[in-house]
Amino acid sequence: MEQIAAEEITSFNTSMDLLCRRRDLVLVVPGALICLRSLYQRAALRGVLSQLRYVILREEDYVVGTMEEKLRDVVRAAGNLPGVRVIVIYLSCLDILVRLDFADIEACLSAETGCVVRCFFRGPLAKADAMPHETAEDILRSLPPEETCIEADISLPPPMSDIAGAADFLRAADTANVLVTPSGCRSPIARMDMMRERRDVYAALPAAEDYIFGMEETIRTQVEELAAGAAFQKLNLLGSPVPAFMGMQEEFILENLSSCGCKGKFFPTSGFQDAVTGIAAASLSLVWEAAADWGTTSSCVYVLGWSEMLVGACAQFAAAEDFFAKRGYRMHIAGRDVLSERPALAWCVSAAGLPAADWLHDTYDIPVLQTLPLGAQGKAAWERTAAKMLGRTYRANAAQETAGSKSYGRNSERILLIGDPIASRAIVCVLRAYGYCDIRCAAYAWTDETAELYRRAAGREEILCFQTREELEPLWNAADIVVADPAFCIVYGEKRLLPLPTGYLSGRDAVCADGGVLGAAFRRALAAFLGIQGGGDTSKKLK
Repeated sequence: MEQIAAEEITSFNTSMDLLCRRRDLVLVVPGALICLRSLYQRAALRGVLSQLRYVILREEDYVVGTMEEKLRDVVRAAGNLPGVRVIVIYLSCLDILVRLDFADIEACLSAETGCVVRCFFRGPLAKADAMPHETAEDILRSLPPEETCIEADISLPPPMSDIAGAADFLRAADTANVLVTPSGCRSPIARMDMMRERRDVYAALPAAEDYIFGMEETIRTQVEELAAGAAFQKLNLLGSPVPAFMGMQEEFILENLSSCGCKGKFFPTSGFQDAVTGIAAASLSLVWEAAADWGTTSSCVYVLGWSEMLVGACAQFAAAEDFFAKRGYRMHIAGRDVLSERPALAWCVSAAGLPAADWLHDTYDIPVLQTLPLGAQGKAAWERTAAKMLGRTYRANAAQETAGSKSYGRNSERILLIGDPIASRAIVCVLRAYGYCDIRCAAYAWTDETAELYRRAAGREEILCFQTREELEPLWNAADIVVADPAFCIVYGEKRLLPLPTGYLSGRDAVCADGGVLGAAFRRALAAFLGIQGGGDTSKKLK
């Protein structure tokens, strides 16, 4: 067992770095989302994103055998890129476990594409494999001389995985989060998707033979040693691609933790889903488990769908917490705070909170709030709705009552807003108050499950859920202004941008103390975009 600490990429001498020095070579990367995100980050730092192509896969593709054909399709498409002469399939742990016919893949796809196609075995399972494999240097030495340079568009950045999302979401005091994963899956969390101050995330360390005979005994021993040697009251066990594929028996691993004075809980993350789906599942699991001990409705409000990487720092909710406190309610954030009481209200701050909120509504008839208090009009509407749901009277102050009295002419500029539908709805309301009417909303959905959550959050409002560069491109090209994470500009090119960075796409460097849709940084940027002069509290200046 080892603690995962935040770190930076300092070495650029890996096999991937060596291969990508050859400019007519493209890497095709299959595997789980968590693997793709790590390699995309390294390619971005190296400036070789045009040489990277990934295969979007689901966990069941490895089970039912559809993974190989999807891989072949991407290799065929890569063979059509201008300037490509070599294609290296950068195999993941699962590709090695399922034992594809690598020789046939190389021979057939070389003939089909007219390129040299080679498979490269990487990661801890490649090192533990009894069969010898070529190194990156071996492959490079066997290739014909380099003559061309790849000219290709850049793929969208893979978002944060469900594993990283659950680890970021689960922040209760006296709790340890333990990842059961080969060493490679820890890299994107340590280098990109974990806030630097975290000290509660650990990695269990399977031995090489555990991938053959099963890892339960090894992980159980390490988990019990951690629980016995530290003052943790709870231990969360998080899955990853290889244990999920092997059918790890988590009940056996956790069954004796109570004797160490620790409560264990398993979250079945797989590394194939994104953080939105991972946090949604974890939120529902926590709420459902906590409900068994609830009594009657209490004076607390649950915030659902929050994680710092996904939504931004908690500081942005200070005004909302004060609003609830003045009316006698305590605000509890799922994942961080104890959920020991039945809430009077469920407040969804992102689409990831919807499954838990819907369950609370269906089971206990608890009202659900799905708006954010952005701008004076948005804040007044949010407060009015929240007070009504809590059965309290509400009166807007003078500034809120006069907000919106000034009319603005219709602005014909076309705005594209990319983000979570609940955040987008709040921004749209402000923009419309200032005369912007031609607004389109989109959301980056890695899986069908995330797209469904986004559509539920959008309700009757139109939204484009996209997965690939090509699906969003027409809206991007048509827009005069884009409200989005700046990472999209790397893919599509420069555009007049109102930046809304998120850890979900850009990692921890995009997260700051005053971040988030309700945070001071975005309010300042929005006020500047709308031409509102002066500093101070922009929430009082925005309509």
